[in-house]
Amino acid sequence: MDEREEQEGNQRPMTVEVLIQRLFRDPRYMLIGKTERLGRELLSFIESCTLLSATGDMKGQLLLNNEYELRGRPDGERPYGHESLLDYHLDRRGEKLSLSDEDLSALRDESWLYYVRRNFHFLLEDWAAGRDDAEHNLGLWHLVEQSDAGEAAKWGYLKWWPWMERDRAIGQAMWYLQHDQPDQAAAELYRGERAIEQFGERYREQYAQEESDSRELCTHMAHHLGALAELLRRDSNLPVSLDERLAQAESQGDAEEVERLRTEMIRRAMEEGEP
Repeated sequence: MDEREEQEGNQRPMTVEVLIQRLFRDPRYMLIGKTERLGRELLSFIESCTLLSATGDMKGQLLLNNEYELRGRPDGERPYGHESLLDYHLDRRGEKLSLSDEDLSALRDESWLYYVRRNFHFLLEDWAAGRDDAEHNLGLWHLVEQSDAGEAAKWGYLKWWPWMERDRAIGQAMWYLQHDQPDQAAAELYRGERAIEQFGERYREQYAQEESDSRELCTHMAHHLGALAELLRRDSNLPVSLDERLAQAESQGDAEEVERLRTEMIRRAMEEGEP
C-alpha cells in the first residue's frame, strides 16, 4: 500500500474545507459523483493511468472512466464467496494465520481500493462511510500484524497505520460534529493525534531507515489532526477536550487539576454508560 500525499499547490486561505480537499483529493482520481444503475449505488470517477513501453519508458497517459460500488468491496468482487478478503481471513481465525507473498499482495490491492473510495466519501462529506473504509483497512492491518509473514514484508504494510488512523479519527470526529457532539469530536482528534505520535515513538528505528516521504509519516499525520482541531476551534467553536486539558495539567505538575479532570472523565464515562 503506497498512500502518498498530494503536493500543496495553491495558496488559498486555510479553512476546514480547504484542508479536507488537500488531504483527500488524489490527483490520480477525479470524482464525478454518485450514480445509480439497475438498483446499484455507484461512485463514478475518472482514473489517470500511465502508459509504459516494454522497456519501462513512459509513453503517455490514459484517462479511464471507472465506477466503484458505494457499499461492500469497491470493485464489487466477492473473493472466495466473501464480501472482502478481510472477511474471508477473519472467518479463518481458528486456523494459523499464514500469509504468502501472493496473499499480502492481494491484501494490499484490496486496501488500495478502500483507500481510494474513502477519499471519495470524505470529499462528499459522507463521514461515516469514510470512517468505515478506514476501519476496514485498519482491520487488514491487524490481520497482517498477527500473521506469520516476515518482518520486512510486514513492515511494508504496517508502516501505513498512521495514515489509516488519521482518516478513521477524522471521519469519526466529523461525524460527531455533524451530530452536535463537539466534545466527542475534540476527544477523537486529540486521541488520534496522540496515538499516532506514540506509534511513531514505538517504531522510530524502522521509520528512520525509510528512504521516502514515509520517514516523516507519523509527524505529518499527527500534524493534520492537530491542524484540523485548530481550524474547527476557530470556525466551529470546537472545545478543548478533557484529554488535552489532562495532558497539559500533567505536564505542568498541577496535581489538583489532574485529579479534578480525572474525576470528571470518570463521571462522564459513567453517564455515557447509563441506559
